[in-house]
Amino acid sequence: MNTFIQQLRSVGKHNGHRYLLFLSGSSSWAQAQLGELDLANDESLLLAESAVCGLSPNIAKRHLGQEFSTVVIDAYSWQSVDDWLAAVGTLRAGGILIFMCPEFDEWPPYFQSRSDLSNDESDSFFIQRVLSYVSASDGVYHLSERDSVSNSSEFQLPSLTYTWEPMLPSRDQQIAVEAILKVVRGRAKRPLVIRSDRGRGKTSALGIAASALFKAGDCQRIAITAPHQDAVAAAFRQLHQELPGGELSGSHYKIDDCEMTFLPAFELCDETAWDLVFVDEAAALPIVVLEKLVRQHPRLVFSTTVHGYEGSGRGFDIRFKEILDSQFPQWRRAELREPVRWAVDDPLEHYLSEAFLLNAEPILIDCGDLGAIQFRVLDKEELTQEAMVKQVFGLLVQAHYQTSPRDLQYLLDSSCILIVAECEGWIVGVCQLLPEGRLGAELVKGVIGGERRPKGHLVAQRLAHINARAYYAECLSYRVNRIAVAEGQRRLGVGRELLSQAERYTRNIGAAYLSSSFAATPDVIDFWQHSGFTSVWLGSRRDTSSGVYSLIVAKSLDAKLVHDFDLMHRRLMMDVPLTLRHVHSDMSADTLVALLIGDEANNSDVEFDLRTVKRYCDKELIFEQAAASMIRLCCRSNMQLFEHAELAVSVLLLGRSWPRVSVDYNLNGRAEVEDKLRVTFAQIARLSDKEEKE
Repeated sequence: MNTFIQQLRSVGKHNGHRYLLFLSGSSSWAQAQLGELDLANDESLLLAESAVCGLSPNIAKRHLGQEFSTVVIDAYSWQSVDDWLAAVGTLRAGGILIFMCPEFDEWPPYFQSRSDLSNDESDSFFIQRVLSYVSASDGVYHLSERDSVSNSSEFQLPSLTYTWEPMLPSRDQQIAVEAILKVVRGRAKRPLVIRSDRGRGKTSALGIAASALFKAGDCQRIAITAPHQDAVAAAFRQLHQELPGGELSGSHYKIDDCEMTFLPAFELCDETAWDLVFVDEAAALPIVVLEKLVRQHPRLVFSTTVHGYEGSGRGFDIRFKEILDSQFPQWRRAELREPVRWAVDDPLEHYLSEAFLLNAEPILIDCGDLGAIQFRVLDKEELTQEAMVKQVFGLLVQAHYQTSPRDLQYLLDSSCILIVAECEGWIVGVCQLLPEGRLGAELVKGVIGGERRPKGHLVAQRLAHINARAYYAECLSYRVNRIAVAEGQRRLGVGRELLSQAERYTRNIGAAYLSSSFAATPDVIDFWQHSGFTSVWLGSRRDTSSGVYSLIVAKSLDAKLVHDFDLMHRRLMMDVPLTLRHVHSDMSADTLVALLIGDEANNSDVEFDLRTVKRYCDKELIFEQAAASMIRLCCRSNMQLFEHAELAVSVLLLGRSWPRVSVDYNLNGRAEVEDKLRVTFAQIARLSDKEEKE
């Protein structure tokens, strides 16, 4: 075995290839096979719960940007699919990925029995898919304890091809670096978007560009952000390698008067004192955050993975492009196509792309109108058909800003219900429903007491906990986990019809309510509210990378819950303005405007408040004398109907200072801000007068 592996490494280094070996059988047998390899002298990464053959387990995502010659995955104990793919990305040419796993016919039920996904099936369709590509894939080897032919001497070494020699930086990296330099040296407000698949060196290119800018004296302060600090480690290592005289300390590099530092995205949204901003893995950040960054910073570079374990950038590519086209038409794009740590025809990359659908793309078709589209519940067995699973998953990839291999596992192995929209036999819309609830009395008691948080019941357990009512977790409900519509079919009503079909289906099978939980951004809030769902709970902690709060919406399918959800919504509308400065002080104004659709239960003296704001608009009263009335009207009105609504809630509800609001909205001081306020409240007063007359 050791001789074969060493020969395989030699061929891989020559060809620029990486290979995959499955060791299937008992754990003790697999470890015995692994023990024959000389891994102690190799740079190896192990994913496991405990040490294996002298190797200590590691957390894959802490090693992003590093390189290893061997990656060992103990599939008996480590089932995180995203971690598997993260670890694979650290393999250099000549590297070997080794899976220690049960026998192939035993692995699917073994994997499913230890999964946190509920499924009526005993086998994991996901693992079956992964294994179905083994026999037909080049560079993939399988050694079985059970099979009579289990001798590594039977394996055929790959043929030697051309001699692969890595060129660092690659030609694509050099082009990307030149494009980054133009962002700094050229005109402002011309952002750059760098796209690549995994392993193309885009993060290292940021470090190379930073060093060039520091050397030339073009930049002194560079900020870099990403969903996680570990994701940009390669940029700092590359910068330090190019300029070794500087000091590298964690996520901060400094040399003379120049520095590059990491900041979470939400902190960058409130800062302006940077010569250049890098946004790495931009696809993993909400579009609303990216839009704020590009407005806030005049010189900015986005980089994102198109296909890879981090999540697909296709949704970002489409949705963010619309914003750039409309607001920054002179933005530029750079592509990194050539891998830097392995050859372009690497067999391991090909196998993983097919087995894990890392290259999934939706079908492009124009249906014209809603009448040409049919809706139905998809039989999960249909997902065993390659064409069908590629269409469904490709659509989920396109429509969401972050999709990872874990989502493919969810699609194939969870007890989800899939409602699809079809046009001419092609999938153009998908709604994924996950069952929740039906929890036992003791478990629900623990949920209400804040002691238990059962996985897979996100909304059911949250509603039971905050309301101290067991029914929400004891009854059957369904959560819309994902809803996706093909790019060409949007704004035809396909999404709303998918939700109507979901409501009809879940009502017929006895569900008490339908729900969803999502990152609260204005466009998404609008969609759910216009689809008849009620906002019932707003998270108190924002995501550490995006700065966005989560929102739960629900729709009653049981008459006795209609009043409950209406009451929860009223509480939310009354609570948010009161707790903003203590709990949600950093919420974006546009999100708050979308959320506050009016609280008719507000019992304040509306006539007095309207008279007061009219007097303020006529300059009979100063701001301080009318502020309380304006705050109450903000909470009572549907602010989306009025001009300068974001500015109004920034001042009145979020308590932003006059100088900050002036800067945020490009105004000349408090006087101009108040002029905009008067426009807003004059419109509110006119609408109120009109409604009273009608």
